[in-house]
Amino acid sequence: MAAPGPGEYFSVGSHVSCLTCLGQRVQGEVVAFDYQSKMLTLKCASSSGKPNLNDVILINLAYVSDVDIINDRTETPPPLASLNVSKVEKHFRDVESQKSMQRSQAQQTQKDSTLSS
Repeated sequence: MAAPGPGEYFSVGSHVSCLTCLGQRVQGEVVAFDYQSKMLTLKCASSSGKPNLNDVILINLAYVSDVDIINDRTETPPPLASLNVSKVEKHFRDVESQKSMQRSQAQQTQKDSTLSS
């Protein structure tokens, strides 16, 4: 099977194998698929060999010559883990504050160098 046609898709949780245009065989579990961009996201065994880690690979199906569905998942995937929104918001505020502080320091350094010349 090449890239899917209209109405075709990959089910999250299915296991697929793809042959890239470079002749590399990539096999993994479907994490996401976007039909519009023909992008497939696979979770694969870690290239580091560590059993508690996974690699996540984005595959542009325009550059894949063959896709085999090894195991098609038909049941509904498990729900996503809950997201701690307040922790994400705090992280966002911290990053924005750091960026603002760095900008202020850069502007002050620029003013100082202008005044000293």
